[in-house]
Amino acid sequence: MPSRPLHGLAGPLVAILLASVSPALSHTIVGDRLFPATLAIDDPGVNDELALPSFAYMTSANPDGSDGSINYNLGWEYSKTITANLGFSVGSEGYKWQKSPNAQGWGNIETQLKYVFFQDPKHEFIFSGAVNANWANSGSPQSAGLPSDPYTTLTGKVYVGKGFGDASADWVRPFALTGEFDYNIPTVTANADGSLNPRTVTYGATVQYSLLYMNSYVHEVPELFKRLIPAFEATFTSPVANIPLAVPGDFSPNTTTGVFGPSLYYVGNYFEVGVMAQIPINSASGKNVGVMAVLDFFLDDIAPTTLGKPLFGAPQARGSHN
Repeated sequence: MPSRPLHGLAGPLVAILLASVSPALSHTIVGDRLFPATLAIDDPGVNDELALPSFAYMTSANPDGSDGSINYNLGWEYSKTITANLGFSVGSEGYKWQKSPNAQGWGNIETQLKYVFFQDPKHEFIFSGAVNANWANSGSPQSAGLPSDPYTTLTGKVYVGKGFGDASADWVRPFALTGEFDYNIPTVTANADGSLNPRTVTYGATVQYSLLYMNSYVHEVPELFKRLIPAFEATFTSPVANIPLAVPGDFSPNTTTGVFGPSLYYVGNYFEVGVMAQIPINSASGKNVGVMAVLDFFLDDIAPTTLGKPLFGAPQARGSHN
């Protein structure tokens, strides 16, 4: 969700951060474990889903400590399984707008191919990888208030997930961890004005405590809580190559940006609702607390034998959401 630069490097740093925390969503079932469609990072599986809408809000900060622009976006993503272990997705940050100064625009289209290399249902473990492309000029033109990136960015990704349902202690069994690591490569090293497009790494993790799992496999919880998955999430982006020179009075171009915060997911039989508080790690990451949220429809549960089945192969076996 890029914002117009107010000071030399402030805009690019905030743009890098907000692009990295835009929701990329799907939910995954491995054995008895449901990994929800988390907001800071993607989950490690492939599924048939529609995230519509996703929402993000963050206020940027200027290098002098004053408030910068107030940034919003409404995005979407459609995910489709090709086989049980191979999935394709298309989506976008969608409509972006900001206040102070006022501007608006549309984000580029992103496509992704993800493959699950290994999963162990008994131990609730999964490992996967993906190749992602953010396509140049597929959003707003350069004349827009918030133009889309005029270059394509290619990203290699790896994911991991582990549930602790195999633990001996009942209080540990609802816990789960997920992680993601990305390497982002702009296909254009320098823009027409001479500014550089750095290569970056994005990395993050979630810690989840599934009351949904507890209610199903450990002991019953009150009706109000049995479909909830509280979590704590974090994501960070660090420049690693093609880094611009530092400019006095601006944020350092070597600065790592990121957010962390608590989140909460409600998992129904056919959909999920999630919300996360975004707490910036430094001024280059933003000012005050932002928010991300999503409404995610499980097409593989809504229409398991038609729209929600892989293009090749039988419908996937699905665990219970009860």
